[in-house]
Amino acid sequence: MSRPILLLLAYHFPPARAVGGARPHRFYKYMKRLGYECHVLTAAVDEDNLREPDVHYVPDPLRTHPKTGLAWQAERIGWKFLVRGDLALGWSDAAYQAGVKFLDQHRDRSITILSSAPPLGTHLAAWRLASRSGRKWIADFRDPIVSPAGEPAVLASVAPVVERQILRAADMVLANTDSMLNSWSETYGDPDKKIHALWNGFDSEDGITSAPPPPRAMRIVSHVGELYGGRDLRPVLLAYERLIRKGLLSADAFRIRQIGASEPSEIPPKDFLDRATRDGWLELKPPVPPAQAKALACESDGLLLVQPHTGVQVPGKLFEYLRMGRNILAFVVKGSPVERILQKSGVPHTALYPELRPDEMERRIHAYMESLGSEPVAPSPWFQQTFEASEQAAELDRLIRTLG
Repeated sequence: MSRPILLLLAYHFPPARAVGGARPHRFYKYMKRLGYECHVLTAAVDEDNLREPDVHYVPDPLRTHPKTGLAWQAERIGWKFLVRGDLALGWSDAAYQAGVKFLDQHRDRSITILSSAPPLGTHLAAWRLASRSGRKWIADFRDPIVSPAGEPAVLASVAPVVERQILRAADMVLANTDSMLNSWSETYGDPDKKIHALWNGFDSEDGITSAPPPPRAMRIVSHVGELYGGRDLRPVLLAYERLIRKGLLSADAFRIRQIGASEPSEIPPKDFLDRATRDGWLELKPPVPPAQAKALACESDGLLLVQPHTGVQVPGKLFEYLRMGRNILAFVVKGSPVERILQKSGVPHTALYPELRPDEMERRIHAYMESLGSEPVAPSPWFQQTFEASEQAAELDRLIRTLG
C-alpha cells in the first residue's frame, strides 16, 4: 500500500530564514516520520543548495521581475484597497500551475493539500487546486487575515469576506491559538466543526539549551527579533528611564539589548535612544543570523517579550524563550494566550500590560530586575507535551484521518 501524500504549499520555507517557514517545516519533518510522503511548493530561495528533493522551488514573479508586469500591479492594488499584507498573487498562480502538474502525475495516490499562510496567495492556490481535483484541503493560518493591528486597507470590509470564504471552502481549518479559533467561531460560526486549534510550537532537535548565563556584574535583558506592526517597546523603555531618574535603578548595572530592526513607531525618538545608549543601559544591535541570535539570548540574564498589540497570536520566540529557562519580562495583552502559556509553563516571568499606570509598570519592572540572577528553570511537562513538534504532527495526522 502506497504512503499517503501531503502536498504542502508554504511560501516561506527553510533554508530561507523567514520565521514563517518554521511551522510548515515542522509539519514536513515530522509528518514524514509518521509515514507520509511530503512534497512542498515554496517561493523560498535556496541560496546554499541545501533543499531536499521533495521541496520544489516555485519562483515568485515579484522577486524575479520586481515592480513589473500584471502580478506587480495586482499586488499593489490589492494591498492598497483590499488586504494589508503580502498577497503573493503572482506566486499563487505559479504555485497553482505547479500543483496541477504534481496532482496529475499522482492522480492515483491519496493526497491531502495543506496551505500555510500568510501570504494570502498560498490559500488561494490551494483553494483552486482543491476545487479542480476534489482533494481534501486544510487551510493552516499562522495569522488571521482580519487583524485589528496595523493600518486598515481602503476597502477594509473585503478582508472579512475573504476570510469567511476560505473558512467555508476549506475542508478543515487550523488556527494556531485557541483565541483565534474562538474569535472565528463567534464571528463566522462553525456549524461543521471544521476549525481546530493546532498551536505553534518547537522542535526539540533544534539545539536550544538552558545553560546558566556567564557570571558578570551587569544584568542583560534581551529582546531578540524585529519590532514592527504594533510591537511597541516605548512604554517599557520609558519606564526604565524613569526608574533610573528616581535612583531605583543604576544605569551601569543593567543593559536592555534590542537585537534586530525596529520601525520608528515602535521605539522612542532619536534623542532618547542617543541618550540611553550614551548612558550605557540601552544597546541597539542589527539583525544577526538565527544561530547567533539564539546564542545572544542564551547568554542573557533575562528576556523581553513584546506583544502588546494582539490578544490572539503567540510569537514563535516565546517557545524558544521558555526552553532557555530565562526570567521573562512580557509586555502583553492581559489574559492573552501568551500570558496563559507563561502562567502554565513554570518559567519565572513578570507581565506588563498596555493599560497599566506608569507607577505600576515601574513597580513591576523594578521587581523583575531584582529577581534576575537565578538559575534557568526548565518548562513544565505540560509545556513539553502541548507544544513539541512530534506531538503536534501526531495531532495533524489524526485530523487528516478524520477527513477520510
